[in-house]
Amino acid sequence: MLSKQYFCSLISILIFSVLATFSFGQTGCTIGDCQNGKGRFIYDNGDKYIGEFKNSVPHGRGAYYNKDGSLYRGPFVDGKRQGYGTFIWTNGEKYIGEYQNNMRHGEGIYTFSDGTQQKGIWRNGTFLETIVEEKTEVVVANTDPLGSKKEEKYVGKFFKALSNIDTTQTRTALIIGNSLYEKAPLKNPVNDAVAMAEELQRSGFDAYVYTDLNQKTMKKAIREFGETLKERGGVGLFFYAGHGLQSDGRNFLVPVDAVIAKVQDIEFESVDLGRVLSEFEYAENDMNIIILDACRDNPYKEEFEKSKHASYNGLASIGSAPYNSFIAFSTAPGSVALDGKGVNGLYTQELLKAMSQKGPGLEDVFKRVRKNVRKSSVGRQIPWESSSVEDDFYFKIP
Repeated sequence: MLSKQYFCSLISILIFSVLATFSFGQTGCTIGDCQNGKGRFIYDNGDKYIGEFKNSVPHGRGAYYNKDGSLYRGPFVDGKRQGYGTFIWTNGEKYIGEYQNNMRHGEGIYTFSDGTQQKGIWRNGTFLETIVEEKTEVVVANTDPLGSKKEEKYVGKFFKALSNIDTTQTRTALIIGNSLYEKAPLKNPVNDAVAMAEELQRSGFDAYVYTDLNQKTMKKAIREFGETLKERGGVGLFFYAGHGLQSDGRNFLVPVDAVIAKVQDIEFESVDLGRVLSEFEYAENDMNIIILDACRDNPYKEEFEKSKHASYNGLASIGSAPYNSFIAFSTAPGSVALDGKGVNGLYTQELLKAMSQKGPGLEDVFKRVRKNVRKSSVGRQIPWESSSVEDDFYFKIP
């Protein structure tokens, strides 16, 4: 009897060992294209990377899971952390901010395990100084068409959700429209931003609107939005209209004071879209909607042609995004969006129409937009979306 039990136990151990070898001991590229595409790579030391690759190393957006349980989520360049990302340690500490050559470098926020925060500037991994800044000025927009007082010049406006709108979640939006560029000004983005705020207001959103921002104010507005969303929870929406650029697979929003003479200037003169994604990750709210009408024709083509760095028209696709997120581009990755013939851009014009209708869900709204934009542009502009959304969402609840 004992020998039989021993034999059965031995067989069980052998079977488990074989299964473990094939199921749990895999290394190398286990899913996808880990050379020049998207995939999952498990390293010999137990680390794991899921995201975009170029020349067989992490390049683009992705998530790197260390064997000890710590995690980095954000952009990579040539296998190194580069840009605006999030690093989370197993003890609960977290850094959200800029990286260069794998080290904290630039502005960031370090959250300790007890919840206290250190906001400041790092250089080559060393903390240099604390950032002390005032709250960005916001004035309440006058939405009464007969009102006698109206703000004409402002840093930001706050559009309070209409009280008669019935929603099941708290809804908060950050809207930025940049038009007054010294090089290649745009006629529609400011109008797009204000019109979007008014429509979102009618959809139950509290909307913070900023127009013609410089780099410093853009960063402040995005950071404050993350703090507001962390406090309020619910649905967060980010809308941007203006110039956008991509470089080495990363997306950048261009402030009106940007001085870009070469591809290398993009990172230092613009605002990394990763900042927005990281703020959503920090907020840990229920759902995220990101709308980018930022794929205008590249105004810096001549300068970029002199550089060996990769820079293309439009924006790049986003390899990874926060859980339960919906990301909408005004046109396909690498393509260019068209300005509208009226007061709004073509994409925003069709989006406003679709959002105003009662009943269609989130995905259906953008399907309608894609169809109408494609028809209006005779196929020259085809909007594109990426979604990890699991919940239903309606701008206008049916």
